[in-house]
Amino acid sequence: MGTLDHYENLHFWQSSPMSKNVPIQTTLGNHETYYDPGLTNWKAHFFHGTIAYKTHVAGPDERYYANHVGRVLFIHLDSEAPSASQKAWVQQVINTAKDDPEVDWIISVLHRPYQAEQYVGDISTWLRNEIMPILSSTRKHVLNVAGHHHLYARGQTRDFPTYHMISGGTAWDQFWGQSTERDFDDVQKTIANWTWQLVEIDNETREMTVRSFSEAHPKLGFVYQSRQTDSFHRKLNAGAPQQPQIQNNLGTIASPATVFLPYAFESSAFSSSHGEQLNSTQFQIARDASFQSLIVDKLRDVENLYGDTGAPLYEPVDINAGLNILSFEVASMALPNGTYYIRARHRDTNVEWSAWSETKAFTVKGSTSGNPAISLDKKAFLPAEPVVVKYINGTGNPLDWIGIYRKGQTPGQVGSTQYAYVTGPNGQASFIGLASGNEYYAAFFTNDGYTEIAPRLPFYVGNIPTVQINKPAFAVGESVVFNWAGAPGKTTDWIGIYRVGEEPGPVGATKWKYAPTTSGSATFDGLTKGYYFASFFVNDGYFEIIERIPFSVGDRIATLSMSDTSLDPGQDYSIGFSGGPGIPKDYIGIFKLGATPGVDKLVTYYYVDGKATGTVGVTEDLPEGSYFMALFTNDSYTEVSNRVEFTVGNATLPPPQPTLSISKTQYLDTEAVAVSWANMPGNAKDWVGIYKAGQTPGQAGSLRWTYLSGSSGNWSTDALPSGSYYVALFVNDTYTEAAPRVSFKVIKPGDINGDGKVDLLDRDVQRAAMGSCFGSARYVIAANFDSDACITQNDYKLWYAIYKKQ
Repeated sequence: MGTLDHYENLHFWQSSPMSKNVPIQTTLGNHETYYDPGLTNWKAHFFHGTIAYKTHVAGPDERYYANHVGRVLFIHLDSEAPSASQKAWVQQVINTAKDDPEVDWIISVLHRPYQAEQYVGDISTWLRNEIMPILSSTRKHVLNVAGHHHLYARGQTRDFPTYHMISGGTAWDQFWGQSTERDFDDVQKTIANWTWQLVEIDNETREMTVRSFSEAHPKLGFVYQSRQTDSFHRKLNAGAPQQPQIQNNLGTIASPATVFLPYAFESSAFSSSHGEQLNSTQFQIARDASFQSLIVDKLRDVENLYGDTGAPLYEPVDINAGLNILSFEVASMALPNGTYYIRARHRDTNVEWSAWSETKAFTVKGSTSGNPAISLDKKAFLPAEPVVVKYINGTGNPLDWIGIYRKGQTPGQVGSTQYAYVTGPNGQASFIGLASGNEYYAAFFTNDGYTEIAPRLPFYVGNIPTVQINKPAFAVGESVVFNWAGAPGKTTDWIGIYRVGEEPGPVGATKWKYAPTTSGSATFDGLTKGYYFASFFVNDGYFEIIERIPFSVGDRIATLSMSDTSLDPGQDYSIGFSGGPGIPKDYIGIFKLGATPGVDKLVTYYYVDGKATGTVGVTEDLPEGSYFMALFTNDSYTEVSNRVEFTVGNATLPPPQPTLSISKTQYLDTEAVAVSWANMPGNAKDWVGIYKAGQTPGQAGSLRWTYLSGSSGNWSTDALPSGSYYVALFVNDTYTEAAPRVSFKVIKPGDINGDGKVDLLDRDVQRAAMGSCFGSARYVIAANFDSDACITQNDYKLWYAIYKKQ
């Protein structure tokens, strides 16, 4: 969690048997940031600033760094704070390392993985989409090591000769059936064990060998005693497998053979002159000979460990056992009628791909006709960037065409902005030179007319801004600030804020402001508790041209409830939750009453499958006792909901703590002060009193007081003179305080700065607050005279009338 206790007792103490003999390097993860957002403890324990590769020193706060050991370069990255500067640093390191004769091997390490088959989506898309292509631009990059998930997984990137791995060293349970799961073709093995790896580098043979050893299973404990569960290797000097061929008699591209589904396509046998075995095959079927319009992209491995056998042994299951990956069958009706192109390639156990086989063509008959459709790879394009529209299942009429129109235009009433005739039933058309700053749509027309045969696709062409938020989490009352650069600069473009789960358009924005300049900032005040996202919209509409920016306001935002808080032993129950963050590893944690999350032991937990709202049914039995539960976010001990206390069996809950509150924190000297209390013992002489700030009950008498009317209740006292006060709650005619004091101020009308006078100094305070609303750092409640929660010219007029009356 980033606490000193966790550094001492979890990290350093548990690693001490190894660290006495083997050097250890640490990579930053999400847990190091939870209770140490400024990384004070991180920097106090680690001195990565003293480590450098050539001229490449560690990044800010030593969050990422490179370490050159022997002929291996280790690149430690920060997946928790992806940035353009870190990406540029990676590029600089790789540019140096790829030509460095002292570096043969590059191993990258970061917390969040490249891919994961459990808790789908809980990965680093930044690594996957932006950083891996940079790292693997050199063949020296052979392995990416990650954590975050509490199991072992290993796969190969689709196109680079690079392994990626989740190491499996863990302090938490994770097992099959616990989350959203999916079999990905770039993950060869997922094994729900706690594991460690031995990486061996042979400089003479230029070979890396990695062996993975299991120690434990989350349901069985430490039963494996370093059982080897995986091994793989990488030889830098070995070549590629032989080029395969499609064995079927499919004719030529110019004269394709007819195929009726189902149909099995066969690859030639694997062949290599480098002593390697077959590991993977990839079959691709496309609508065009250049394979730009892929219909099938099937990558399979000789083994695919996914899932387990369940109790009692929980052994991994190879779901590809007995599968001939040299053969690929297209099921009946799986391809519409039409002409297609196919190719295949082989990958060996050294992650080297063969060349693609020669392309063959075939025509499917007797299947479905298929629906015409068009697609775009994205929805926002930079000026002068080609807009590529892909089309499938057209009629084949050479007079069918793709047209580009501006939003709101009607084909036939106005001419298209650009158009292109199709080159067949399937293909793509590229458009360039569309005017910047506009919304468009692409449409698919038939036979030189205006009959549309596929749904339209909207898109935007223009400058795409970079939008940044000042931080991801805010307290209620804090200002939320967005800065942007590189925007279109149109007066009708705007930034809007919505609650998570809302859809812009059908639902109005919670807050919004125009963003009329190419760069600038917008400050939003008055946001209530909740999880939100912001986006950049164009042309006074709801078309979003950036990825949504998530953030939160307040703490303990979510709501948690139980079907029954007094359970019999063995009784089933349900837990309801709403308003959560919706992160894949949010969970409901149950603790013994009085325990401290993150310090004391968790009794049990239930992941909520990335949902923001839902219900968890519980059949697991708890021992008799008193407990509490809360919703925690992202595998941390950060509570994001209220706590719910409950009992099992004859246990009892302690009485709730007394509470004291007032209706507001500032009153006029003409207003009554409203006080509320709850959960008092109910003694006949429990009482509440008001004192001046600085006075001590018992030494000074209370200014106002009354005996309580019950264990819970309300009391309204007469107005008080200007000054600072507090209200206190006392037990049974004593000065023993039952709840924390609540402070408040009383001011005279017009006395904005609280100095007891209405003068020009108050005017200056009001002017400084002008234009602010509740929640803004500039907002002053005493300057708001019309009770609309914003400081406007009308408030100044009301203040001035008071000032003139004196």
